[in-house]
Formats: sequence, C-alpha cells, structure tokens
Amino acid sequence: MTKALFSILLFATTIAATAQVKGRVTDENGESLPGANVYIKDTYDGATTDLDGLFSFITAENGEQIIVISFIGFEPFEQKIDVSKPVGMNVQLKEIVNRLSGVTITAGSFEASDKKKATVLKPLDIAMTAGATADISGALNKLPGTTTNGETGRLFVRGGTANETQAFIDGVLVHNFYSASPNNVPSRSRFSPFLFKGTFFSAGGYSAEYGQALSSVLALSSNDIPDETRTDLSFMTVGTDVSHTQKWENGSIYGQVQYTDLNPYNNIIKQDIDWEDGFSSTNGTFMLRQRLSKNDMLKVYANYDRSSFILNRPSVNDFNTDHIDLVNKNGYFNTSYRLAIGSHSTGFIGLSYGATTEDILLNEMEVKVSQDSYHAKTYFTSDISNVTLKVGGEIIGTDEDEDVTLADDSKEMSDYSNTLVAGFTELDYYVTNGVTLRAGLRYSHYSIFDENTLSPRLSMAFKTGEDAQISAAYGKFHQLPTRDLLIRSHQMSYERADHYMISYQKIRNGYTFRSEIYHKEYNDLVKYDPADRFNPTVYLNSGEGYARGIDIFWRDTKTIKNVDYWVSYSYMDTKRDHRDYLSLARPTFAAGHNVSLVYKQFISSIKTQVGASYSFNSGRPYNDPNAEKFNGSRTKNYSDLSFNFAYIYKQNVILYVSATNLLGRNNVFGYEFEDEAGIDDFYESRPITQPAKRFLFVGLFITLTRDQAKNNLENL
Repeated sequence: MTKALFSILLFATTIAATAQVKGRVTDENGESLPGANVYIKDTYDGATTDLDGLFSFITAENGEQIIVISFIGFEPFEQKIDVSKPVGMNVQLKEIVNRLSGVTITAGSFEASDKKKATVLKPLDIAMTAGATADISGALNKLPGTTTNGETGRLFVRGGTANETQAFIDGVLVHNFYSASPNNVPSRSRFSPFLFKGTFFSAGGYSAEYGQALSSVLALSSNDIPDETRTDLSFMTVGTDVSHTQKWENGSIYGQVQYTDLNPYNNIIKQDIDWEDGFSSTNGTFMLRQRLSKNDMLKVYANYDRSSFILNRPSVNDFNTDHIDLVNKNGYFNTSYRLAIGSHSTGFIGLSYGATTEDILLNEMEVKVSQDSYHAKTYFTSDISNVTLKVGGEIIGTDEDEDVTLADDSKEMSDYSNTLVAGFTELDYYVTNGVTLRAGLRYSHYSIFDENTLSPRLSMAFKTGEDAQISAAYGKFHQLPTRDLLIRSHQMSYERADHYMISYQKIRNGYTFRSEIYHKEYNDLVKYDPADRFNPTVYLNSGEGYARGIDIFWRDTKTIKNVDYWVSYSYMDTKRDHRDYLSLARPTFAAGHNVSLVYKQFISSIKTQVGASYSFNSGRPYNDPNAEKFNGSRTKNYSDLSFNFAYIYKQNVILYVSATNLLGRNNVFGYEFEDEAGIDDFYESRPITQPAKRFLFVGLFITLTRDQAKNNLENL
C-alpha cells in the first residue's frame, strides 16, 4: 500500500512539474519561419517550427529558464520565461543585415537594381528539392529558363551552352566550377552550396559588372561570421565528411575534409558503365572570416580537390573497348575585402587563383592538360541622393597547355594565353518610389586577339501595385570561344549575344508569380568544316543563332497547411548555326518545353520533412546521318520522378534518404553514331543514357554544439 501511494505521489509530482511551451515564430513582416530551432537553454527540451511557424513542446524544467530561438539568416532570440506554468509566446526574429540565406532567381535583372530579389530558395529548399542531390546546378535545373541535360549535370540556360554560364564567388571568378567526369556522365559543382549565404542567378540582362558570359551568371555569396562554434559529422553511402567552425568575437575559421568513394555503391547498385575503379575524390576546404573594424569584412576561401576514375566503355566505331583512366587535381583560392566608407559608400577588392591539372589515358594515347588562371577585381559604389554609382575594373588571365602523346610516342603540343582587361561603370537612378532605371557600360580588351569590345546594358522597372512590378532589360554580351577551340587556333575572335526581355512579377502573402518573355540574338559564333574539324585555319566567326521564349514560375506556401510547392514552365524556340553544324538548326542541348513540379511538406508530429519533384521536357534534337534533315530527329520525352525525406531523430541528429528517378525510367539524351557507314550505307548508333536507372542516397548527419540543440538540416 505504501509503495503504491508513493508511486501515485511521484506520478502526480511529475505531472505537476511539467509545463507546455508553445507559440509562433515569424519574421518582421509577419511571415512564418518554418524549421526554426526552439529550445530551453542548456537542455534537450525543444522543438522545430512547422511551415506555419508554430511550435509546441513539454519541459520538465521548473522556475525561470531561458528560451532560445534561432534560424539561419536571423539574429538569435533569447528571453527568460517561467516554466512553472504553461507558456505561450509570439516571437518576431530580426533578419541579419546583408545576409540572404538562399538562392535568388533574378532572370533579367528583375528590379533593374539587384538590391531586392524576386524569389528566394533557402538552403533547406536546396537540400529538400528532390532530384537535386543537394547540388546548386541540380536545384536551379528545376527552375524556368533551364533545360535538363542529364548526361552533363550542368546549367544550360535559355538556348545557351553550359560554357555560357559563368560562376563567381564573392564577386570573383571561379575558374573550374564543375568536377571532372567522363563523357556522358553528369558532373557536380566542386563547391558545397551550404558554404554560401546566397546565390544570385540571372538568366539574362545582368549587370555590367559581369562579363565573359553570353547567357547566364551564377554569383555565390559566401557565409559571413557564423553564430557559434560547431562541428558537423556526415556518414553517407558515398563517403564521409567532417567539418569544424571555430568562432571568436570578430571572426571565425572553418575547415572541412570530405572523402567520396563510389566503388561500394557501384558494387550494390547495378551500373550501365563498366567501372574498373569508380569515381573517388578527396576534397578540403578552408575559410577565414575576420572583421578588422566595425565596417569591413575580410574573407579568405581555399579549396583543393583530387579526383580519379577508371572505366571501360564500348566504342561505337568498332568492336573494341575504350579504356579511360583519369586523374584530376584542382586548387582554388579566393580572397575579398569589403569596406564601408562613411554611410553611403563601399569599396571592394577581390582576387582569385585557380590551378588545374588533368592526366588522361585513353587506350594508348595520353593527354596532359594544365591550366592556370587568375582574376583581380576592384570597384567603388556610392549612394548620392536617389542615385547609386558603381565604378570598377578587373583583369582575368588564363594560360593553358595541352600535351598529347600518341601510341607511336610522337607528341603534339598546344597552348593559348589570354589577358582580359576590363572596366565597367553603372548608374541606378531611382526616379520615384515606383520607377528605377539602370544604365551600364563595360569595356574589355582581349590580348589573344588584340581586340576591344563595348557592352552597353540598360534596364528599368516600375511598380504596377503594392506587390507587383514590370521590368525590362537590354544588353550586349561578349565571350571568348571555348578552350577546345582556343587550344588549336588563335585566329578567331570573340563571340557575341544581344539580350531583350520584359517580365512581370507579383509576390503577396506566401504566393509568388512571375513570367518573362525574352529574345536573344547570337552573332560571331565559331564555325568550321565538319570534314576538317581539326584544321585550325578553317575556324571562322561566321556562325549565328537565336533563342526566344517565355518562362513562368508559381510558388505557393499558404494554400495547403505545412506544404510548400512550386511549378515552373518554359517554352523555348532556338536555332544555331555554329561549330560543325550544316545549317541553322535547333541545338542538341535544347528542349522546346520544360516543366518542373516541386513539393515539400513538414510533418511536425513525426519531425520529418518530405519532398517530391517531377521534371519533364519534350525531348531534344539529335542528328541522324541516316536521315535527310540535319538535327531533324528527336529523343523521347524526358521524365524524372524523385523523392526524399529528412527525419530529425534528435535535435542534433538527422537521417536523410533520397531516391532520384525512383521509377527507373530509361531516359535517352541523344545518340552516338559511327564515323563511317557500314552495310547498305547505314550508320550504326548507340543511345546516350543514364549511368544507372536511379540514384539512391542515405546519410546520417550529426551536429555538435555546446547546447546540442542545433542540427544540420539546412546543410544536407
């Protein structure tokens, strides 16, 4: 009887000693903040907000405690509460100045100025976009204006090749953005997207600050000083990763080591490629952040990557097998210094250096490639009344060597060197609160051709309502021919594209709608005789082309509780006459219709974020030498259905699972044909398909901090 009475009293005491803490977390505009961490300081009691910003949890603590609420991109919130009774609270977090946690879509300079962004995808959006595999290019390929090229994994924007999109980190050029991969096997970005607080992606009409890009600019802004010291551990089916951030009052240091080895995965999941030694890489990253005074920021970023693979691939031209052995080493260094001068001006100076070597053994032939590149850039901006002025200059230098040793030990050596000197100026004029004009001019000198270019840029925007606006942009853009052409001929000139576009955008109460029509004219594209493609004397800038179409984007975070989804659609009409093309024709990398649907839902009762995506395009053209029309054939429609989920096992432990192309659809990206016709003058072919029907991924992510309350959900 005494024992039973004691148990009842103990149970009653426990009930009495617990309290419910609940509330809602929003930003200063009243918009919900899903995924925010809420916890009692120095305890494990806490929760994560759902898509409506709501949270609720039970705590066994008593008396006065400190509740902590944190969300990436916002200042942490702390407040004393009395948990001896139920607690209800509504908290507004304050956004950190100059910290945009997400990917920003600004196709065609949506506001004439780049200060206000059109559509924001936070790091969690990238991680939970099914099928993107936490790769920036993979996520952007779910947005309007892009065409999925599954055999490369790279960005093809509005009828442009992947080489027409240039990437920058903190305003300074990235010299080799993608990892090494064999032909017709997709590559990834060399850089973790979660080291960056924001990504400016423009599909056209971008600032005069950027050159050497005919179609698109991808500008990454790296993280500033973090909130706290932390260690992150990742255990994945494709490798391991460990990183540590050490913070002090005015600075921080970050180090990461990542090892990837696909051999165990390839042994379990059937591959359509004969990997003798699967892709493997060792990657190291270092970052330093330091404030030297109240109004400045020094950033240092360094990355080194070594990757390799060996494979055997049947040759389309004979019954033999091509043996490919590749080792790639890439180093990248980037530093920038930004200083606020007074209350209205800013100075910037940045420098990057990239060094890449690649050793390729193709059967009995060996190819060695080395490239050294640097970029130095500086600019000054100043706000004067209703005018913002930017003036700057840059130097981009590239040296590349290619040495080929043939089977008979004979050698062929090629190289090229170019120094680009450029200056730019840009003026933003805020006519009224509803009208903005931007005018810019860029001058460039190419040493390899001893030629100069002038690139004018003009854009404007005006509001049509409290939440809506119309924008228009025009610009000329110039770029060097690709390296495979420059390594063989210096007799060419630069290539050129002109952009025209007009857009409409409306953002209100969790809904985003945007549409844009565009027209691009290509001129001075490099052409050569397909029967004499290795003769550099026949390379001429006589090619041309165009791309025109419409992009539509809709996002809804309000209609369905705890659900966020978006739909994108692009229609594109494009033709080119370039390289070895016989006439003006739709290029092999461009599909006419592109559709993406992305769905995400946070299920708070089981602490799980689930996601799904569906991608479709109407097939891409290819040239069948057995047919009469050049590039007149078309692949079947591309289709991909992907899923993923992240389960918060503990506040600092997350299990993540994803399946790309879950249904195993055999997508075909094109065909390879024999060089010479066989029986009955017929050219045999082989389809270009995916390395495997689907890609499966499992990872365990652990975050170690002093209070053990943070997690790595946004960094998956």
